Amino acid sequence: GDFLMLRILRDSGGGAVTVDDEEMIRITREIGASEGLFVAPEGAACFAALKSLLERGKISHGERMVIFNTGSGIKYLDCYES
Repeated sequence: GDFLMLRILRDSGGGAVTVDDEEMIRITREIGASEGLFVAPEGAACFAALKSLLERGKISHGERMVIFNTGSGIKYLDCYES
């Protein structure tokens, strides 16, 4: 699987973004406070990656994006206890 994904990224000229756990938790809380949504960590990772891409100028504010958040943070309450 890993080599297939890397080949697809290389062949398409695409890229990938890493997001650490602390950033996912921070973004989850930020989205909850601003939008009233309790997104799953994987959804928060997508929002954090989008924010990173915007800050680095890889994408612009005028572009349309779709982020799928198919899970709920309710399954991960233990991650947000502190």
